[in-house]
Formats: sequence, structure tokens, C-alpha cells
Amino acid sequence: MRSVCLRILAVVIVILGVCLCFLCIFPTLAHAPSSSTVQINGVKISGAQAPSEVKQTINQRTGQPGQPPQQPVNNNDLSEQAATSGTGQIVAAVDEPTEQSNPENIAETQASLSPPVTPSPPEQPINQLSDQLIRRVNGVNNLVAITFDDGPVPQITAQYLAVLDKLNVRATFFMVGQNINQYPELACKVVRYGNEIGSHSWRHAKLDKLTADEIGEDLSLAEYHVQINLGQPVNLFRPPYGIRNDTILAVANELGYQVIIWDVDPRDWEDPPPEYIVASVLGQVQPGSIILLHEGHPNTLKALPVIIQKLRERGLEPVTVSELLSHNPAQPTV
Repeated sequence: MRSVCLRILAVVIVILGVCLCFLCIFPTLAHAPSSSTVQINGVKISGAQAPSEVKQTINQRTGQPGQPPQQPVNNNDLSEQAATSGTGQIVAAVDEPTEQSNPENIAETQASLSPPVTPSPPEQPINQLSDQLIRRVNGVNNLVAITFDDGPVPQITAQYLAVLDKLNVRATFFMVGQNINQYPELACKVVRYGNEIGSHSWRHAKLDKLTADEIGEDLSLAEYHVQINLGQPVNLFRPPYGIRNDTILAVANELGYQVIIWDVDPRDWEDPPPEYIVASVLGQVQPGSIILLHEGHPNTLKALPVIIQKLRERGLEPVTVSELLSHNPAQPTV
């Protein structure tokens, strides 16, 4: 009997314990939301979202995919907040553009340091610009023009000048703007010896691959360095590789250039023997011809005095392009 009473008492205690637990837990369950919601950096995230969805939500709200949100930065303390990344690059946590980083201010600064660029003109049909594209000059009986491309070249250019001066010949040098900027004294020496300077662009690029604006910038930069280093304007232009199209001719026309090509090309840039260069020139030349040669080629240097001698034997006197044009400027051959 006693054991039965103890069992009944144990059951009652268990029942009371269960009831007590139920009474304590039920209010919390009755008032709890269906899914928990937390707030991260001001963004409410539902507990029902998967981890990838949570990351995407934060990135969308902060506007920086894959990056934690940045804290506002005081623009007055930018110099103190600049830090060096692992690659050695300087980075700064800046949310808003400052006066120093404003693209308009950068453009204004660059404009003050760079030569003015002439706006690109509208394209004109090539036949309307044919009078500025000159390959040979008609109506000149006893003159030809010798021209040199790609200079100035250290050491070699001075030797070209020595040959020309010894033979009392003046030529036209179509120089690359970058080379003039690198060797200004050598370019000045070419002028002091009585020779003529023409533009061969700033960096000898294939201009037909550029836009009209890019061509204008290239040619203007080359002329700028001619003027600051040599103190003279440029009115003759030879496009690199002789490549020209409507856009190139229109830009050159807007800048006031006469475009000079050639009708005699011995391909001396391939460095053939001097005898071949001489024979090729003599096989193509005629009165009013414009002869294309290049600086920086020893075989051209060796051929140069022979070319001049043989031309004079034929009654053809070498002169600059401008002098050749002055004898009959109205009748260029395109």
C-alpha cells in the first residue's frame, strides 16, 4: 500500500512540473514573430533568407557589390586617410568626389599645360582636298626635292647635314614630334644649316586608325614642340607611311598644312645596298619629283652624295619642298 502511494505522488509531481513548464513557455511562443528579423548597417534582414540572399540584400542596399559598406569620410582629412594597398597603389576611402579629384578640374589643369588643340573639321570628299596633296610638281624643268623622314636621329642626322652642307644642298626634313622633343638641339642644327622642317606627326602612328579628334591632337602636339624648340611654324605635313584618307586630309586642311607625299621611293628603309638606292632613285626621278629618303640608315647616308652628284649630271638641282612649290605652286601633281 505504501509503495502505491509513493508511485501516485511521483506521477502527480511530474504532472505539476509539466504544467508549470507549459505555463512559463506559452506566453513567449504566443507573442513571438513567425521569423526573426535583424538589422545590419541599417538594412533589415529576415531570418528566413538564405546566407547568399542576405549578402545580396546588403550589397544592393549599400551599392557596393561584394564589399562592406564604407563609413562617411571627412574630405578635410583625405591626406590622413590615404593608405597603401598590398600592391603599392595609393587608395583612399572617399564616398564623394572632392575638388582635387573632380574630372572637370583635371581637364582644366591639363588644358593649361598642353598646347591648344584645333577642333576636328567635318570630313570633306578627297577630291575637294586634292590641291593640298602633293606628290610631284609639274612645270618645273630643272628642280627636284630631297626629303628625309623619321628624324632627328642622334649621330646619323649630323652626318646627313655634313654631306648636304659640303655639296651646298638644302633639303626638307619631316620630323617626328617625339624625336624633336627628345633631341631639340639636333633639330635646331638642321634649321641652322638652312634646311626645312616639316611635320611627320607626333608619334608616327597609323593615323587612319584614329578619330578626327585624335589626329588633330597628334598633329597639334607635334607642331607645338616644333614651335617651342625651333621657334617657327610648320606648314608641310607628311603622314606616317604615306597613309591618308578623307579624315586625315580634312584635319590637315583645317590646320593649314600642305600634305606632301612623293613620287620617288627607293625603299631605303629596308636597308638595301647603297648602289641599289642610287639606281632606284635615278630610275624613278623626273623634273619636279619629290624624293623620299629616311634618316637613321647608314646605306642611305652612303648613297646620298652619289644621288646628288648623279642628279646634277642630269641637270636636276636638289632643293627644299617649299622652293620646289614656289616655282609652280598652281600645278601640283596628285
